[in-house]
Amino acid sequence: MLVFGASGHGKVVADIVRATGLELAGFVDDDPCRRNAGLWGLPVLGWNECANLPAGPGRPAIALGIGDNRSRERVFGLIVSSGFEVLTVVHPSAVISPRAKLGVGTVVMALVAVNPDAEVGVGGILNTGCVVEHDCRVGAFAHLSPNGVLGGGVEIGDRSHLGLGAVVLPLVKVGSDVRVGAGAAVTKDVPPGATVVGVPARSISPR
Repeated sequence: MLVFGASGHGKVVADIVRATGLELAGFVDDDPCRRNAGLWGLPVLGWNECANLPAGPGRPAIALGIGDNRSRERVFGLIVSSGFEVLTVVHPSAVISPRAKLGVGTVVMALVAVNPDAEVGVGGILNTGCVVEHDCRVGAFAHLSPNGVLGGGVEIGDRSHLGLGAVVLPLVKVGSDVRVGAGAAVTKDVPPGATVVGVPARSISPR
């Protein structure tokens, strides 16, 4: 299999792939510097090289190794439209309730907890040590940074980003394309497109 993205985030995803026992064949990245240097002794293919790999049983699946939400959404569409399988990757140390649902292409990193009846949309990132409590809804291509915590029944909109160590209190709704600053405590609903910081979290930009 391949990891799309050969930067720092892609390295972490690649480590998770190896931890699950899958064979890592290389990376996909159009940055010429990364392509020329390779990574960990493995090839870094450009997208055109990857897209031209022959279809069939030997064609690799691809995991999403891109941290930026909009870029990850775009790349997901590119991969799917080219007929590749997009992997959902879960670190062995993560605790995922059998009653939780993970969307295709989600990456779950070490020490994450996802509790019953929580749902994570397509292409999400649950970064190291974050907690998604019962009955949460995390939108497509959202990113919960390391040690972020969602209380029960929280809703996070598509492409929203919860910063390092940020907390969202139970039943709060965070709209799409929202940025929550590191260490923030979100105590009330946040409209789409806002950026909120602080304790309690307050908006610092117009919608």
